[in-house]
Amino acid sequence: MPHMGVWEFYESLGESPRKDLSPVQQGVAAICDLRQEVNSGGFDGYFRNWGGDTAPVALDALPTALGEEWAGVLRDAMELFGPTYPASQREREALMDGLDRDAALEALDQRFFDLEGSTDADALLDAQLAS
Repeated sequence: MPHMGVWEFYESLGESPRKDLSPVQQGVAAICDLRQEVNSGGFDGYFRNWGGDTAPVALDALPTALGEEWAGVLRDAMELFGPTYPASQREREALMDGLDRDAALEALDQRFFDLEGSTDADALLDAQLAS
């Protein structure tokens, strides 16, 4: 069977449960959640939507898959919520409504977009899936 590219892999998941995926596949899927959501609505949109549910998985996978700088951006974004990242979308959304963090979110979005522009993340994630 030919190797599946990262976005083909991601699209094939649909809404199926990810618990049966390998740890590497779970990490790649979570990173795709991050990239898709932040690219379409910034970190504000990522945290307000279901994609933010997988942030801890993405954070664990990022240093190996894309590098520590990527992990640092996500870690800094997650720390806006305080010492404990809220697992529930509803809780994150309520906290986002109470945070006055527009400038911080914009700076995090810019750091993320800079990494997207300077990294061939698709190729690196393809290599993760192939390993």
